[in-house]
Amino acid sequence: MEEINKKEAFINDAFNSINGIARAEAPPFFYTRLQARLQRQEESPSVPWFIGLLTKPVFSVATLSLFVLLNLLAIKSMSKERKEMPTTSPSADASLKNFEQEYDLSVSTLYGDNKNGE
Repeated sequence: MEEINKKEAFINDAFNSINGIARAEAPPFFYTRLQARLQRQEESPSVPWFIGLLTKPVFSVATLSLFVLLNLLAIKSMSKERKEMPTTSPSADASLKNFEQEYDLSVSTLYGDNKNGE
């Protein structure tokens, strides 16, 4: 019985604490200031001009076209350089062989790689 009285007292205290609550009031001219702020936001663009420019399809297509053009030019210049690369001359091959023999840099293996098929 005593437990029930404690619970009821606790519940009554909780309900009585609500009695002193008053309605919240906004500061003076709050609604007017809020309306003015909302109106200013509507007048000014929410997206900066450069982000708006980036989202336009014309700008995107032009940028992609520029990148494709630059890539094609780079590939063309690389292929031109590859064609212009000098091949090794026979004298350079001979000097390389002499260098290899002089410093004993020839590769020898334990397996039969000779042309007789051994």
